[in-house]
Amino acid sequence: IIGHISVLSDDDIAKMRDLGLVVSTHTNRYIWRTGAKMLKDAGPGGENAISPLASLIKAGVPVTFGTDNVPVSLFYPIWQSIARKDLTTREVIAPAEKLSREQALRAATMNGAYLTFEENHKGSIEPGKLADFVCLSDDLMTVEEDRIKDIVAEFTVVGGRTVFKR
Repeated sequence: IIGHISVLSDDDIAKMRDLGLVVSTHTNRYIWRTGAKMLKDAGPGGENAISPLASLIKAGVPVTFGTDNVPVSLFYPIWQSIARKDLTTREVIAPAEKLSREQALRAATMNGAYLTFEENHKGSIEPGKLADFVCLSDDLMTVEEDRIKDIVAEFTVVGGRTVFKR
């Protein structure tokens, strides 16, 4: 596992793939909070090295999300990986590295389960896996892009039992 990736070259990505690493990102810092500064530091032609999520996935490196509890919602990193907007300038940071909504959902669910060696029990809804799921306030696949970060769980089911209700 390698965490909190910021800037990676194509060679770095190839080495990570060859070593079988899983990447836990920190989009809150390296895209949202300091993306514009990193873009300036990267210089012309260097923007795609900034938190290169699409390149990692294309190379076959599993990508997951982290927040360091700031913010506590996993929907911020999902949104940050899709929109890739800087907090202050609202500039899109390395648009070629945006994830699709499906890629971001997979990173948050199936890849998260893979990271913790629980892919046979969690991460997707299918026979033989735990009945853990949430009912969301909005549909991640259709909600306006800037509203993704505001999605909340209306209720949560763990092991077939409702454990949270808004």
